[in-house]
Amino acid sequence: MKHLERHAPRAPMLRLAGLLAGFAACAAALSGTRLEAWSRRSPSLRAAARYMPHAAGMIAAAPRTVAPAVRAAPPLTGRRARALSVWNKPMREAWPAEHAWTPAVEDDYSRFVTAIGRGIVARRCIHLDDCLNNPAINPLYDSAEMRLGLMPDCADLPYLLRGYFAFKRHLPFGFVAAMGGEGGDPRYLHRGIPVLWRQWTDFRTPRAFFDEMPSYVHSGMFRLSPKIEAGDTYAPAITRDSVRPGAMYYDTDGHVLVVTEVFPDGNIQFIDAHPGGSISHPRFDAPRQTPPGAALWGGGFRVWRPQRLAGTAIARTRNGALRDFAPFHQYDRSNYVVGGAPAAYDDWVRDALTAQR
Repeated sequence: MKHLERHAPRAPMLRLAGLLAGFAACAAALSGTRLEAWSRRSPSLRAAARYMPHAAGMIAAAPRTVAPAVRAAPPLTGRRARALSVWNKPMREAWPAEHAWTPAVEDDYSRFVTAIGRGIVARRCIHLDDCLNNPAINPLYDSAEMRLGLMPDCADLPYLLRGYFAFKRHLPFGFVAAMGGEGGDPRYLHRGIPVLWRQWTDFRTPRAFFDEMPSYVHSGMFRLSPKIEAGDTYAPAITRDSVRPGAMYYDTDGHVLVVTEVFPDGNIQFIDAHPGGSISHPRFDAPRQTPPGAALWGGGFRVWRPQRLAGTAIARTRNGALRDFAPFHQYDRSNYVVGGAPAAYDDWVRDALTAQR
């Protein structure tokens, strides 16, 4: 008697389940689902079948060998695609520091910058977004690429190129975020020194990093005395090993250019960005009768100071560990000699970079 009392209240529920099973059976039969096995595994459906004979009949008669049709999911677009993009994922997931900056990686970075530069010189792109989103130009392009609305000025461009490469190759990356010194305009400080640093892990997502980093960096980050070791760049010897694609030229009037190619005759191809986001491609042809400014102002050619991850923080290589560190090489006028005769700075640079030397 207790057994019947326990199950009697469930009868209405089983009738309802039978009705639902009937509808499910109709839908499943049309799609070719193997319902006999399904019902055999489900005591509830077997009980429901007693109250819904039609459902039981449909379950028994359902096709047993027809595989369900599989349809390819349509590609995600719009807001949903942006939400799932690696660019919008948490930084720990999207940009792990799995690799280290090595000489071989630096060679890859030079090739990446050359590819972008050649695209600009050939007028296949004039904005950074266009260059990065063109698989025929960008060797790091992948299907997850998205437009970031990048509109770099001259100082932003080298930082964005370096940061983009670091993101794609899962390398650590940090940058000077503020300068101190004498003077009011941070771009033209006297005795400038870095006073604030940021790194990629300080940002929520890669997208946030590339959106926000340009608001920190400016040409004043290059205005450094060679003795400053806390900056992002340093003054190298003027050789083909150092002045190569990815190196920069800082004009102490406040402009920054990126080296994209060094030709056999020692001439140099640059790219430089302008307010509004356009990128031009000047060469080192214009006569420059004076050196690039005093060493104190950090003008002339500069290269990226190697970075590594020490624990969870960026560490920058000290001057004494840099094989090509030459604090006064390009500032000492007595070095400007070509063929035994005094020469202008630009002639000396081209002669120093000639491939046949």
